[in-house]
Amino acid sequence: MNKANDIVGEYVNNYDVILDVCYPSIAEQELRLRKIATKISVDVDVCMIYERSFYFNLPEMGSIDILPLLKRIIQNHIPVWVFSGDQDSVVPLLGSRTLVRELAHDMQFKVTVPYGAWFHKGQVGGWVTEYGNALTFATVRGAAHMVPYAQPSRALHLFSSFVRGRRLPNTTHPCIDE
Repeated sequence: MNKANDIVGEYVNNYDVILDVCYPSIAEQELRLRKIATKISVDVDVCMIYERSFYFNLPEMGSIDILPLLKRIIQNHIPVWVFSGDQDSVVPLLGSRTLVRELAHDMQFKVTVPYGAWFHKGQVGGWVTEYGNALTFATVRGAAHMVPYAQPSRALHLFSSFVRGRRLPNTTHPCIDE
């Protein structure tokens, strides 16, 4: 990973490789990190180059498994949606999709909506699949790691559908109240 970062350098936004690097936002993020580092009393170099190395090498990060938490949430009858940008170089969609499929298998959920396109404003917004009417995995087309930043309209549509308890539309003809 470090070698890849050395090759790419700091001139490409790792969270969205399509966007140009925005140096003012990097400076703001560094200031926020300094405040956080001061609060948690950890001797940390907050330079952007080292941020990921520091974070992912914390001892508690190596043992985190989100699947048991998601399972408990679903067992309490709370629907869970996991989504990824289809151009995310930080958390690739195939990894997220595999973990969701693993969770569905563990909970013995059947596919209730086969993997297929969902639509927004007459265009493919991404792809979606649903398991057991309780667990949904969706991608957002054209989005990287920061989905709302890269595709704000599609991200809002996805979030609104989740909050309203509606499936993402699988047709180019929108509901009458959209």
